[in-house]
Amino acid sequence: MKRLLIGIVVVFVVVTGVILFYLASVWNPTLPAQLIGRVHARAAAHGGYTPLRDIPVFLQRAIIATEDRQFYHNEGIDLEGIARAMVVDAIHLRAVQGASTITEQLVKDMFLSDQKTLERKLRQIALALLISHALSKNEILSLYLNEVYLGQGAYGVGQAAHVYFDRNADQLTPAQCALLAGLPQAPSAYDPLADLSLAKARQKEVLDGMVSAGDLSASAAAAVYNAPLFLSPGP
Repeated sequence: MKRLLIGIVVVFVVVTGVILFYLASVWNPTLPAQLIGRVHARAAAHGGYTPLRDIPVFLQRAIIATEDRQFYHNEGIDLEGIARAMVVDAIHLRAVQGASTITEQLVKDMFLSDQKTLERKLRQIALALLISHALSKNEILSLYLNEVYLGQGAYGVGQAAHVYFDRNADQLTPAQCALLAGLPQAPSAYDPLADLSLAKARQKEVLDGMVSAGDLSASAAAAVYNAPLFLSPGP
């Protein structure tokens, strides 16, 4: 056990040094502007950009509780998650776990590929650190909510609100918000128009996460779960 712990510490120190190297290699003063431009371009092609003020707070909290509970307190990366992923990856001798924060998901979607390699992960971490210090948390959350893929060809919560519920984002109910918040992990698997039972199971996981995070009481979560979804007829 002692040898394993020493090995983990050594690996962590080495990876930290490598991340610093990547920070220097990926830095570009135009990087934040490039990110904003790419997200706005994607949004323009998928129904338009939805300002954060028009996205229900319930949906914002549901996404954070599900995807990145420490979003407002981290530096764009999850050090504990990275350490855990490093151990799993070391055991399997390849990249297995993602441990991606909202900021990491954002930069991966806009700048990187889905390929699971150590180099891609290190670049993702470096980019997330840089963006976290260049933009405010609300700016990052707004960008993420306008580019994240939510299935059925929908990018961003604005387009997803129309695809799944035939309404604008600011008209979404808590039940609908909780369902959308469960889609980023696996949009096809949890698509309510394709498999409502799996979508409802995922919705419950989101609501349980919000209860655990202190955003909802158990009784409020139960009420949201039992509320009607008013799904659109589908394509």
